[in-house]
Amino acid sequence: EKMAEKELSICEDNESNGHFIQGLIIGRRSLGRNLSFADIAITQSEADVDEANNNDAPINIIFTRQSFVGPKNNVDTLNEPFPTKVSSLPFSASIIARLGHCQKVKSKISGVIEDVWEVTRWKITEHPKEMAEDMASLLIDSSSKAQNEVDEQSSKHETNSSSVIIGSGAMSCSDYLKARAEAFEVASKRKQQLLGPTKDQTRLKKTEPNTNSSIHPENKFNDIDSEFNHGGKQAKAKRAKIFASWILETFFGIQMSTDAMMGSIQHDRLICQPCQSNDTSAEHTPQMHVFDVAGGKGHLSLELILHQLQSLTHAISRCTIVDPVVRKSDAKKRQSKLKKAESRLRKQNDDGVVASIDHIATYFTKDSFPEIYTQSIPNDDLEESRPIPTTTLLLGLHPDECTEDILDAALEHNLSVAIIPCCLFSYLYPSRTIRRSSDGGDGKDEEIPVRDYNDFLHYLLDKDESLQLATLPFEGKNKVIYRKVESV
Repeated sequence: EKMAEKELSICEDNESNGHFIQGLIIGRRSLGRNLSFADIAITQSEADVDEANNNDAPINIIFTRQSFVGPKNNVDTLNEPFPTKVSSLPFSASIIARLGHCQKVKSKISGVIEDVWEVTRWKITEHPKEMAEDMASLLIDSSSKAQNEVDEQSSKHETNSSSVIIGSGAMSCSDYLKARAEAFEVASKRKQQLLGPTKDQTRLKKTEPNTNSSIHPENKFNDIDSEFNHGGKQAKAKRAKIFASWILETFFGIQMSTDAMMGSIQHDRLICQPCQSNDTSAEHTPQMHVFDVAGGKGHLSLELILHQLQSLTHAISRCTIVDPVVRKSDAKKRQSKLKKAESRLRKQNDDGVVASIDHIATYFTKDSFPEIYTQSIPNDDLEESRPIPTTTLLLGLHPDECTEDILDAALEHNLSVAIIPCCLFSYLYPSRTIRRSSDGGDGKDEEIPVRDYNDFLHYLLDKDESLQLATLPFEGKNKVIYRKVESV
């Protein structure tokens, strides 16, 4: 709060005109790229704004292209861009805004005339996601907190088949969600104090008069999950199975069954398959080290190894999950499934060794990949100082912000790669453009910004002629951009 008050004071000193407010976002709505609304619970403002708003109700603010000025220069204190989507106005975030004209608008719900203030410039001073990441950081005390988190995963299990390396940006999933939930709870209570119960809460009270919860448990984390959710558990598991089957067939020539390609295979029914075991076409393929970037709980890595076991081949030697979030139970679950698979493998008199899965808890970027690669190499293989094109594969299943970095790293080091892009994050990367023929009919190309999913695919494919496009049979974003580096 002291930091936010200091920034507000700096803003007031730098501006002689306009009103400044500081507050908490307790409501938000976006109507496209040119119009957004927010309800602000005021923590500090100028006297005339307080008087106009009675000081007991939230201030209604509106972002329009006509009135929004934006930052004046690179060192401007209020440097936030225009909010083009709801996620640009994070619920429970603390902001400072410079207000312009006040409009009188009739509410469509209550019919009451309300004051709506136009925002000319603004800044998020406390972002709930960033604050939660700081509170959940495992680098605050690497000698205790981080080690305890890793010990929780490796206790009662052998550490040689599943390990966690704490890197830059590593954070505890439980601490992160706890911090997000606390921020959400504070904003929700403040919203209820100022606006009264929402429609959902009113309906809940009517149907469950004895409940003490002000927020329905199923809706409690909707605002949190919406920022990084890509479907439910079943949808994610099916995507991982289908993508794993496609990877094994495309990069290693391992033909999977139709059930596997449709994501309906049952690994607990793994049995010997003589037809596939007699196929030696994949035996001469160098064993691959797979990097599962933004791999989350490791569904894709696990499915790759389990699918490989079903085919009785050993194309993949190990998988490295690169994801900053550390969950206490994930490694245990993965290791349990791998042990069961290894047990079944021995019953089939197979001499193969189950590939290992390790986890480097860090953010992936093109520049950080060489260091990540070095960290992933066992001590007895340190001579492999650089990624080897024929034995390194980069993967990304809906990898969010690092989608382009995965592709750039693969192209820079001449590696095989397969990614399924999802979100554009155009507000984070406004400089992305693609070339298209102009509408003037003069035959000249023009650069236009990347605004939709098809534009994003076009932008990524334009990076190199070797990149190809494929489509997988599952719902949602299912386009794969890939390249395969052949052995010389």
